[in-house]
Amino acid sequence: MILSQLIVFLALLLVALVYYRLAIKFGIIDSPNHRSSHINPTVRGGGIIFPIAGIFWWMASDFLHTWMVIGLVWISAISLMDDMYTLSRKLRFGIQFLAISMSFYDLGVFEQKPFWTLPILFFIALGIINAINFMDGINGITGLYSLVFFGSILAINRFMPIFEASLIQYIILSILVFLIFNLRRKALMFAGDIGSISIAYFVIYFLVKWYLASNDWTIILFLLVYGVDSFLTLGQRLLRGENVALPHRSHLYQLLVNQLKKDHVVISIAFASVQFLLNFFLFIYPQSFPSPMIASIVLIVSAMVYLLIKKPLQKKFNLI
Repeated sequence: MILSQLIVFLALLLVALVYYRLAIKFGIIDSPNHRSSHINPTVRGGGIIFPIAGIFWWMASDFLHTWMVIGLVWISAISLMDDMYTLSRKLRFGIQFLAISMSFYDLGVFEQKPFWTLPILFFIALGIINAINFMDGINGITGLYSLVFFGSILAINRFMPIFEASLIQYIILSILVFLIFNLRRKALMFAGDIGSISIAYFVIYFLVKWYLASNDWTIILFLLVYGVDSFLTLGQRLLRGENVALPHRSHLYQLLVNQLKKDHVVISIAFASVQFLLNFFLFIYPQSFPSPMIASIVLIVSAMVYLLIKKPLQKKFNLI
């Protein structure tokens, strides 16, 4: 087991090194602008190893969950093209919708859930994709947060064995490889759209699989930290009449990095650590689900704490 995982890790590391060289050669570079939180040109699209890890697992597991993998290929391909060129939102949205449909088909969502729930599930899934993509803005945050998510899912699988443990392990190995290049003050590679969106696709797949097995909405707390920062920021921007489709620097993590000049890696570790503590005390340690009342209280308190931290910063730097 350890030997096979080492081989996968080294294979993914080789892929990452090859991509790094090719990206430099072909100019797949993220150049900083006034909305960026980095100051140096950096290779974009290093998250290509996430879908490649999924494909490696698919081949090693006798082609299990083929529809999910086809969706992964589609959504990763369009995201890589968007990293290299500027594609229309309608095209990206269409492919994302198609890929999610494939993952839902693979999971049996269309057979297990009533028709009226499907628009809700698609809306949540597309929201998760955009939230994770928007939160991918500083060194280490996507890698560490994803590591916490899939590490926690692996722990859940010990007392609720409904997931393919080997797939989780392949994803974790790809995240560890990516962090070698990204978890540093001066990152060598960013995940790019292909990284953030493909990892979001995996997150959706596992969350929906978990929901189908448990029928418990509280599992959304596995994304609480990202969710609070994403959706409260979205609400603030809507209230200010901003175009929410445009890039911005309004998230709390961006304020901490850009205005307070905190280190990228420190903020990424802080966000991931808070999410890990939530996962551990709400799900992993009790080996159960929080009650709807407890989950609701956690949601409300989290939103209040978030605003208590963010509002003074916005006022201090005249960002309201």
